[in-house]
Amino acid sequence: MAMGIGEPPEQSPSAILSEVEYPISRDDLATAAAEAGAPADAINFLRSLPDRIYQSPDEVQREFGEAGARFGMFGRDVRHRGNLGKEAVETGAAPTRHP
Repeated sequence: MAMGIGEPPEQSPSAILSEVEYPISRDDLATAAAEAGAPADAINFLRSLPDRIYQSPDEVQREFGEAGARFGMFGRDVRHRGNLGKEAVETGAAPTRHP
């Protein structure tokens, strides 16, 4: 693991996930982060999550990848991944279409 690279863990959007009670809404997550002194980027990132009620920290983290793409955190060439399960098609002698 590279030392000295990245953000301090306490300032990341995921830092608040273990500090709140579930179920929780997207807006309540962002409010909790603001009250905990999170940086504006982390608060705005949480606000970019889909507007729904989350039942656990795992549900919130599943949305982080898509939110990162929407928020523009991972580069400029952002393409929505779509529904990988429905779009995946194997090639070869007997192609299989995934559900």
